[in-house]
Amino acid sequence: MLKNKKMLSLLAIILIIVIAGTIMLFIKGMNYGLTYGDNTTIELYLETDFESADVQGIIKEVFGDNIKTRQVNNLKQDVLIITKSVSDEQLNTLVSKVNEKYGLELKTDDLLITNNTKISGVDLISSYILPICISTIAILVYFMIRYRKLGIYKVTLITILTIIIILAVYTSIYAIIRLPINEFTMPIAMILYVISIILVAEKFERDLLELSNKEE
Repeated sequence: MLKNKKMLSLLAIILIIVIAGTIMLFIKGMNYGLTYGDNTTIELYLETDFESADVQGIIKEVFGDNIKTRQVNNLKQDVLIITKSVSDEQLNTLVSKVNEKYGLELKTDDLLITNNTKISGVDLISSYILPICISTIAILVYFMIRYRKLGIYKVTLITILTIIIILAVYTSIYAIIRLPINEFTMPIAMILYVISIILVAEKFERDLLELSNKEE
């Protein structure tokens, strides 16, 4: 009886989280991080090798801390700046400081500037759909064989529902507390997917053991 109450309480909490997450999703959508959200990229070619720390210092002085940078190639002459938005004043300041530091004669026209829209949810998960489907089918086939005594339909239903519930809660938490969608979002989702499979397998092992004990 106590076990059933705990299960009902857990399901109620899960339901509340998913409903709240769904509401937030419709009202505000997901909170996209700098790389995956609307952003502007600025490719700065310096025509000379540079020290990363020096360039980083100039970039942060111009754009602040809410930026990301990466080297475009291994020659240490090309750097890509990712920022939410950029003004003409910031571009002029960037070019002026770089020219002063390295004795160059760059102009703002030499900068390659691209305005990017946020990545769609479909694009975010598209590369994961096929591997997950194949993995899930393979796992289900194994579970049906391994735990057939528990009932094929029961095993299939519990496995699929557990995966869906865990990932739904994960998505809802992102929506509710406004965690930014970034390069770690999908890898964490995959870890949770694996954890859900492990939890289901452990449950089935316990149920199978209990069934074997009853049969004896």
